[in-house]
Amino acid sequence: MQWIPTLTLFLFLYIAGWIASHLFYLFNPEISSNNLSIIGTIITFILFLSVLPSWGSVRWKTNNLWLSIGFDFKNQLSSIKIFLSGFVFSIFLIFILFVFFFTCGWVERIDNIKFTELLNAILLIVGIVFAEELIFRVWLMEEMVLLFGLRRGIILQSTIFSIAHYRSDIGLLALIPFFTGLFLLGLVLTLRRTIDRGSLLGCIGLHGGLVGIWYLFDSGMVIFSIDTPYFLLGPSKNMVNPVGSLIGITILLVTIFFQRRLFARTGRFLASTVNASFKDEIP
Repeated sequence: MQWIPTLTLFLFLYIAGWIASHLFYLFNPEISSNNLSIIGTIITFILFLSVLPSWGSVRWKTNNLWLSIGFDFKNQLSSIKIFLSGFVFSIFLIFILFVFFFTCGWVERIDNIKFTELLNAILLIVGIVFAEELIFRVWLMEEMVLLFGLRRGIILQSTIFSIAHYRSDIGLLALIPFFTGLFLLGLVLTLRRTIDRGSLLGCIGLHGGLVGIWYLFDSGMVIFSIDTPYFLLGPSKNMVNPVGSLIGITILLVTIFFQRRLFARTGRFLASTVNASFKDEIP
C-alpha cells in the first residue's frame, strides 16, 4: 500500500491549486484561462514545497530535508561550489557540442546576447529547472527507491522524467530520440546527485546550465547553417533540441560512462534514509 500516497499526492495538490486559483475570479472575473492555469500551477508548487519536509520526515525518515539535499545556508561556500561544479560541467558539454558544429562549418555567425534573453535564461534556471529537479530528482527519485529499490528506482525515475516532457507537435520518429535523450539526461542528473552525496545543487547547476545556455543559442546567439543535418541538432526540423540529437545522445552516453565509474568509487548514497537495502545495487 506504500504506492498509494505516491500516486495521490499531486492529484490532491493539483485539485487544491485549482480550487485556490479559481478564487481569483472573485477579484477579476475577466481573467484568462491561461493566466488562471499559471496561477494554479504556482499555487500547486507552493503547496508541494510546504508539504515536502513533512513528507520526507514521514516517508523517507529524513529529519532535515532541505539540509539533506544541499540547501545548507550555514555553509554557503560549499553549496556555491557544488552548484558551480554542475554549471561549469554544463558549459563544458555545450562547448563540446559547439566545437563539433563549428569545426564542421555549420555555424554561420555568433550574435550578441540580448539582456531580455539573458534574463529569461536566468529565470529558466531559477524557476523551471529548480522545480523540475525538486520534483524528479528528489521527490520522485526517493519514492521510486522506496518502492522499487535503487537500481529500478533510477531507471523508473528517468523514464517518467522523459515521458513527462511529451511533445504533441513532433512525430513518432522524432519522439524516439527525444525520449531517449531525456532518459539519459535523467540518468546523468540522478548520478550527479548521488556523486554530490545527495545535494541537489549540482543537478540544478548542470540542468540549468544546459537549458539556459541552449536557450540563448536558440534565441539568436548562435546561428546554425541551414545545411546542418537536423538529426545532429535534433530531434526534428521543427524542434531544435540537442538532447534528442545524435551528437547529444552520444555526449550523454559518454558522460554516464564516466559518472558510473565515479559513482562506484564514491559509494552508494541517497539523501534519505529509506529503509531499503542498497547492497549490490550499482546502476
